[in-house]
Parts: sequence; C-alpha cells; structure tokens
Amino acid sequence: MKPTAHERLVCAILAEQVAGLRSRMDLMPAFDLLWRTTALLAWLSGLLAELTPPPAASPALERERSEAIAEIARLRQGLDELAFAQAQRHDFARQIADCVITSLTRLAGDARFSSGDLAALYVSDEQRQLHDNVIRRLSEEAEAAE
Repeated sequence: MKPTAHERLVCAILAEQVAGLRSRMDLMPAFDLLWRTTALLAWLSGLLAELTPPPAASPALERERSEAIAEIARLRQGLDELAFAQAQRHDFARQIADCVITSLTRLAGDARFSSGDLAALYVSDEQRQLHDNVIRRLSEEAEAAE
C-alpha cells in the first residue's frame, strides 16, 4: 500500500525529531560524569573542612586550605547547575522519544494519523517549531518542483 501525503509528512517530521534526539543522547555519559564529579568534590570539601591545622601551622597554609574549600564549593555549584541542565535535556529527549514511539505505533495501525495528530502529542515549543519548519520546508520544495 502506498503511503498517503499525510503519512509521508508525519514520517518526515518524525525523522527530523529522531535526528535531533541523536545529539541529545550523545551527552548521557557526560551527564553521569557530572554527578560523580560533584559527589567527589563534596567529599573532598568535607575532608578539607575536617582537617584542622595543628597549632604550629602557618597562616599561609590555613589561607590556602580555606581558598581550596571555597574553590571546591564554586566548582561544585557550577557542576550542580550543569548537571541539572543536563537532566532537563535528558528528560526532554525522553519526551521526544515517547512522542516518536507513540506516533509510529499509531501509523502502524489502520487509523489515519495526520501531522495535526502528531502536533497534539508535543510537549514543547521546540517540537512545535521543528514541526512548522519541516512543513514549511516541504511546502517550499513542492512549490519549487512544480
């Protein structure tokens, strides 16, 4: 059976979404590394804070220890923020993947599935923007072909 124009459009949009997912999924190993590094920094900061300088310790050594603790806190905060952003990207990628899977399941059934049906599954403006861009691009290509 030959696919309808609606099905071809839905497939083109889904292909663009899957291509966008590829770049998001490549970041997953970095995401794990961020969390592990943050935990290590917390541990090191705690160890440094517990080390009390002996009475004969120099003020310069105490200043370096305090600066190290402060720098670890800054690094940890930055990594926590980055890890949070990565978690949001991961969740967004999962939502797109769910949308693609749901769409393919519906396409495989007997029911008609249009680009409007696909748009109803979106959870973000980024997905809607991609959808509109694909429709616009395909329309321009069709006009150029005529």
